[in-house]
Amino acid sequence: MNCEMLLFKNRHWSFLLPAAAVAALTSQVPARADPPKQVLGLERVFAFTYIPRDYDPKQLRAVTFIEPTAPKDWQYWAPRKVIVAAGHTWFDLLRNPVDKGVDILTQLDYGGNPRPAVSIDEFGFDFGGQTDEKSAAILRAAKRKRPGLALSVWEMRGPIPKVLADAYRDVVDLVLLECYVGEKKDYWWIATQVHAARMHGLLPKTIVALGLGKGGNPGEDWARSKEELQQQVQFVRLIAPESPGVGFFAAGATPALMAEADGLCGRFFDLPTDGSKLPPDLVALAKLFSAPHEKPTLVCSPAWVEPNRSAADPGKLVEPTTMRAYLMNLGDHDAANVQVRLRNPKDKGGDVFAAGKVPLVPKRGEAIAVLPVTAKWNVWKTWDMEVEAAGGEVLGFKH
Repeated sequence: MNCEMLLFKNRHWSFLLPAAAVAALTSQVPARADPPKQVLGLERVFAFTYIPRDYDPKQLRAVTFIEPTAPKDWQYWAPRKVIVAAGHTWFDLLRNPVDKGVDILTQLDYGGNPRPAVSIDEFGFDFGGQTDEKSAAILRAAKRKRPGLALSVWEMRGPIPKVLADAYRDVVDLVLLECYVGEKKDYWWIATQVHAARMHGLLPKTIVALGLGKGGNPGEDWARSKEELQQQVQFVRLIAPESPGVGFFAAGATPALMAEADGLCGRFFDLPTDGSKLPPDLVALAKLFSAPHEKPTLVCSPAWVEPNRSAADPGKLVEPTTMRAYLMNLGDHDAANVQVRLRNPKDKGGDVFAAGKVPLVPKRGEAIAVLPVTAKWNVWKTWDMEVEAAGGEVLGFKH
């Protein structure tokens, strides 16, 4: 079935489901789960990151993880049992050889902190391609070289692919999922990332990071009201009750939003995990990813497509050029011989520029469609994505 036929005609995922299906899904709720113990030595992880310069983070009461900050600031936060992580971007890590990237991470200025921690912003470039493989290699080698260094990683661009998930499971202490959304029509972006983290056994040391306020790029409107922030946090509790907490990318936050986020953290584990405070369509969205699906049920998105990026520099593409498309199977049966095509929109030519076949998308698993590029793509991430799975269903989402 073609993704476009299902969802790409409208950004609202709920048009996929008739009222009877919504009712059936909302009738099921997940059991309450206690938070895991001792992630980064913490029982609960409440991360506040990229805090506005005019806001004093010492006002926060529930915070247990904070970055970026001055190296010596750990001396203030340690008595409050707050982990201070030195923030570091991917730029020099991934544009240098692996051993150089490892040296950079292990030799950062941690201010003499006896519990050094680094927060890497960010990994997740090409859905298991060369750059993701290099990222995994850096993490493993850094942990070998300095076992006492706590590693936290921001995961971007959608679900965690296997090559990164394996490294995160083995050597990373905390995973932060970039789930920056505004209105509820985009909550699928949160649900799919949480589903992938659970599928890979990572959720007990993974938190959803929500965006506060307005982002730095046009169209980046995240949680801008107390009501929207409350709804997003309540949705996180519904879909990820076993997660150790929640985080916030706070660069665009107002003082009022910071106070609301802090208060929500203070009562986070008292919030219901049954969706009782949420609209029925959000409960149905959650159950879409947790309810049984008898036949193969593939989830895809034009946003989950990236070119294979060079291990030497992610700004350069591997030749010959291929697109890597992430596919998720919610079903209880494998999907075989799945056809995938990327097409320019009609007003940009309408031609197919990349296509390929995936022999198998395993049940309740994932696969990467490797698509040779045969023509020019004229748009970026707004291309049409066509997925055909014989005997299965395809659910497509736009970001």
